[in-house]
Amino acid sequence: MTIVAGFDVHRAQITFDALDRETGEVKRGRIRATPEAVREWAEAFAGAEVHVAVEAGTGWLFVCEALREAGASAHLAEPAETSALRGPKRRAKTDREDARWLRALLAEGRLPEAWIPPPARTARVPAMPPTRHEAAVTAPRTPWRTPRCRASRPLGEAGAVA
Repeated sequence: MTIVAGFDVHRAQITFDALDRETGEVKRGRIRATPEAVREWAEAFAGAEVHVAVEAGTGWLFVCEALREAGASAHLAEPAETSALRGPKRRAKTDREDARWLRALLAEGRLPEAWIPPPARTARVPAMPPTRHEAAVTAPRTPWRTPRCRASRPLGEAGAVA
């Protein structure tokens, strides 16, 4: 059994459109945009070969990693080329239509794919210390650092400013 799906990823939710190639059954819906929800979705098709097209936008990395952990194959769609294949818009574009379009391109073998880095390349690296400029900009302001006080403070201490 082979499942081909398209994911339209947003901050709070993922809209999916999945096709079972053997039965022709199409499932559509929404899931939460969390790694756990993506893993649960992919694990619902246990024993099947699952291929999912994900558009390379905000949040694609965690989706691809969660799919990989669940045993599914993630295919990262290049957004500009995917949009160009659709052609000029005839009606309003919706999340449901985006998911269906990604699934159709993947099923037909026409999905313009982008490179997904291996897990070793996407491992979290420790944050670098801030540069001198970043430290100066983000440091808390003191009376000596506020622009208005630079000139008046020494004069005020000398009794020149009332």
